[in-house]
Amino acid sequence: MRVNGRWLRCDDGVVRPTLQAFVLTADEAWVELTFLLDGGADKTVFSARFLNQLLPLQTIQRKSTRLAGIGGLARFIEIEISIGFTRDDRQSITVRGPFAVFVDVESADLSVLGRDVTDNFSVIYDYPNRVVALLALPHTYEIKTR
Repeated sequence: MRVNGRWLRCDDGVVRPTLQAFVLTADEAWVELTFLLDGGADKTVFSARFLNQLLPLQTIQRKSTRLAGIGGLARFIEIEISIGFTRDDRQSITVRGPFAVFVDVESADLSVLGRDVTDNFSVIYDYPNRVVALLALPHTYEIKTR
């Protein structure tokens, strides 16, 4: 299985690895969303800019109400939601889980796909060849010396 991503030039001019996905909203509609692939992020977090499209939310009460990252602490809520990805054979796969949503718009420009999802795949960030991909069987990869 392969899910293809792309290198996206962001508003700040930096090119980053991203993946298109679909999120199932409370009214049963699939909404397209761009995720930043972040190998250092423990958790998948939706941007606060996406929050209005997710309303009404089924929130989960947890002890922690802040996430920590390079930008410092950020407030968030946790929700139960499904994320769908389109494979290279045009079939869909869905990941369901508790995911976080930033509360403050300043926390992140893009939603972040963290290792709670990507640990299920081999993740390829190949900037020189412009490849971004999530792989699972039957797809594999091999590193060779030329």
